[in-house]
Amino acid sequence: MSLPHKRIGVAVIRNTKGEILIDKRLPKGLMAGLWEFPGGKIEEKETVEECIKREILEELGIEIEVKEHLITIFHDYSEFSVSLIVHYCSYISGKPQPLECEEIRWVTLAEIDNFTFPAANTKIIEALRRIENS
Repeated sequence: MSLPHKRIGVAVIRNTKGEILIDKRLPKGLMAGLWEFPGGKIEEKETVEECIKREILEELGIEIEVKEHLITIFHDYSEFSVSLIVHYCSYISGKPQPLECEEIRWVTLAEIDNFTFPAANTKIIEALRRIENS
């Protein structure tokens, strides 16, 4: 039996200082209290780019520009599997607010190890490090 599959658009949003925006999941539900790169489920008839823009506006209240694809990660959890389709994004306008999460923070790649992420997100961090160090 195959697991239910979710396609998720994920944003690596950078500000002009090169910091990355991460958010903390709500204290209840799946992966409660863990930090993540913001994003969400791609709806039917929606492109990855449209999904990321919509999710970031809904979750954080900011406008972004979706840039190039960074990595796609396939990961199996016990109840479902996910494809995380990750894009670089530029912060355009608005003040980031935790509308659908507990907390948000701008961090450098060096500081990111101080936060606990779901297993699939660690591959995004590894990809960012590979690119920055190349």
